Amino acid sequence: MKSQLFAISLSLLSFTAIAQNATISEIAQKLNDYYQFYPQENIHLSTDKEIYKPEEIIWFSLYLTDGTGKPTQSINNECQVSLYSSSGMRVTGDVFQLKEGFTNGDLLIPKGLEEGKYVLVANTSPQTQANEAFYKLIYLNPKDEEAIWVRQEGMLPLLEPGKLNFCSFSIENMNGEPLKKDKLEYQLYAQEELIQKDKVKTDEAGLLKLAINLPNRSYDGPLKLSLSEKRGRINYSCLLPVQTEKIELNFLPEGGKTIAGVSQPSGFTTHNKLQQPVRVDGEIMDSNGQKFGDLKSITPGFSMTSLKLDTTQDYTLHLTSKLGNGQTFKLPQANHGLLMSISRTSTDFIHTNITPAEEKEQTLFVVANKGAEIIWVSEMQVSGPTRVKIPKADFPGGLSLISIFDQQGQALSSRLIYIEKMNKSTIFIEAPQQVKSGDVFKLTIKNPKTASTELTPINLSISSADERLDWPGQWTQLEALNAELEYPIQRLQNEENSLPSEATINYLLIASQAKNFSWQNVLHFDRQQEQNRFQQTGLFGQVLDKNNQPVPNAKVSFINSQNMQILNTSTDQNGTFFQQAIAPNDKDNFVIKAIGSDGNSDLNVVFEKSMAEQISDHVQRVAQQVNGNEEAQFSQSFFRQNKQLFSKLKQQKQTQREEPYLKFLETATSLMDVIKMIKPYRLEGDRIIFPGGTNSLNAQDGALIVIDGQKVGTSSSILQAINPNDVASVNVSTSPVDIQRHTGLNSVGVIEIETKRGDLDQETATPSEPEEQLYQNGQRIPRDFWQRKAKFPETQPTTLFWSPGVQLSQLGHAEFEVATNHVIGKFLIRAELVNADGNLIRIEKPIEIIP
Repeated sequence: MKSQLFAISLSLLSFTAIAQNATISEIAQKLNDYYQFYPQENIHLSTDKEIYKPEEIIWFSLYLTDGTGKPTQSINNECQVSLYSSSGMRVTGDVFQLKEGFTNGDLLIPKGLEEGKYVLVANTSPQTQANEAFYKLIYLNPKDEEAIWVRQEGMLPLLEPGKLNFCSFSIENMNGEPLKKDKLEYQLYAQEELIQKDKVKTDEAGLLKLAINLPNRSYDGPLKLSLSEKRGRINYSCLLPVQTEKIELNFLPEGGKTIAGVSQPSGFTTHNKLQQPVRVDGEIMDSNGQKFGDLKSITPGFSMTSLKLDTTQDYTLHLTSKLGNGQTFKLPQANHGLLMSISRTSTDFIHTNITPAEEKEQTLFVVANKGAEIIWVSEMQVSGPTRVKIPKADFPGGLSLISIFDQQGQALSSRLIYIEKMNKSTIFIEAPQQVKSGDVFKLTIKNPKTASTELTPINLSISSADERLDWPGQWTQLEALNAELEYPIQRLQNEENSLPSEATINYLLIASQAKNFSWQNVLHFDRQQEQNRFQQTGLFGQVLDKNNQPVPNAKVSFINSQNMQILNTSTDQNGTFFQQAIAPNDKDNFVIKAIGSDGNSDLNVVFEKSMAEQISDHVQRVAQQVNGNEEAQFSQSFFRQNKQLFSKLKQQKQTQREEPYLKFLETATSLMDVIKMIKPYRLEGDRIIFPGGTNSLNAQDGALIVIDGQKVGTSSSILQAINPNDVASVNVSTSPVDIQRHTGLNSVGVIEIETKRGDLDQETATPSEPEEQLYQNGQRIPRDFWQRKAKFPETQPTTLFWSPGVQLSQLGHAEFEVATNHVIGKFLIRAELVNADGNLIRIEKPIEIIP
């Protein structure tokens, strides 16, 4: 082997050292062009805690880094931060200004939100994919003194259809007393379908034993079990796995391609329909029905095996575990090609094996990049299997990509690599172990290396440890790493809150890939084509068959329901189409049909979703990935020591039939969204047009708006000024009878709004709203934590301290005096920062406040 090292560290801004090589120059330029058009903006967001009650404030700070992990400034210097319910409904949110890639801010949680999981989302406008946004799971607990503790007894059962299945729960009140002979009701759902319900009763020890006789049928996903009682004190649900649920599997061979004739490490990611990682086992069979290999789970969601495939055989994976038993998956056809694998990483080198398809001398290029930056390049002549030692010294910490190209610039193989350069003891906290309630204690943050200039500002918080959960996604050491991966790494068994070793991560990376990145897209990037696509305002979509496979050369017809005009287009080889004559907001006015080239009309037409719709879908997946039984309940000892924090909640009066939009009125930020939920519409200027209303000359006036019986015109700006919380009811009608009650000239529709006429519950008023909810140029001006704490000390008693930008002195430390309050129990001091490599670091120290 002959090897010539071009450059150890190569910046895209200065790749003149290899400019004489056209292949490398073109790759570097393509990377540069791609990331200039799609800049990588990674968001790191920290909050003061994870569990809140309605009307508390979520205090947060936010850092922005680029693809290399370095702090960066967003293109438009702003970021949107929003709170979503687990159903994907946006509850509240604001736009915050970024200064040098940093901001701190806050969101006031509306009153009346139900207990349960919520998701905090942060995104910038350059982010075009929902998975690029930041998502953090939080929980709302209203601190109800009558709440009931529900604890699962033993392992949740794997439900077997057609059989009697058992599960048990212990039921206690907040004082730790068992609920004896208490009547409950359980309901079992398959998605929205109610499978069964029954009334049950706890025994003398407060134990609830359920015998579930599951109907003998197939279930695609886990079933939801809900427990309730008449007084409304129980808000508990959990997900029960079922043997027949469909498994989603991805086959990920090392290097990205299935290569024949060589022993190739391969990974499998396995999830259920809710994207929750699951354990499955299986057997790999060849086309002759002979067993070829075994598949064993290493951790939920991840399995590994090593395969030596033959081009003359087809291979199928058969699941043998109880979960998913009998399901089969066809593996990709093996092809001849080059295989690259990472055998190990040592202190100084990344040990790489290259196995070319043919034993003939050829020129290959090894390229390592992190985002837009190329960090290492080598040209080598190989004629057979080769081992390469790639120096680690100038690799940044975290994830990088190693790829092999031929002389034509084609990517032959790629492999993610993780380099550990994070010093886990970069900073540490000094504080007493115990402090008396009402006392003041000293808190010091120190950086022993005194390299404070290399650290971004530190977020420092102290909040009740009884409010902290150990949820997937809360393992901070994995957050920054998983933010870059298409298939997140799961926490390994018996590992607590620490990051796996470098070797372990590199092993697990066999079954993952960089999020939203492929050399195919980079090397074939056409700036003008992409620019044209973003400038087009038409309708993008795809035609799929009943197996969700794209249908090429299908005819797509759009029939205008108002004037019966027909527009036609056809799909390309990927089953996608573009109809320039129809705006996305107008598609509800058309009947859309697709027919395949073979005459098949049993086809589905799906449309490209907006970023807001994508985020809503992604929020639901984030909330679903955590099993429902991991709900946040305050410990009984915390309740006994802090009864003053808890109150008896008023039970909501249930009407016989409550319109769905009434619940939305409590959480919506715009009345326009509420109206769209009742009846879809489109805007012409500032006028609301309902489907079917534009075939009249009179319809150009837009829908008439009537507020408390008074006609106020047709301008939607009137609605934008109304707070949904101030609305008692909304009626939307396009019936001529309803319209003529107000006017004989308008045939589009009428929107009738009844307000609460100022009779709002005084408890809904937040004392800080008029003077603290400030905006400037449409952007939120953050509240000041300490001003609010001084003015309203009881509004957030379980957060003692929040400072979103602590800077260390030249001596490498910062000291604070912290006043405790009347809250008793364990608190957690938490310092979070992003280091120079873009790694999120969290240092924690518990402190107990005693009477």
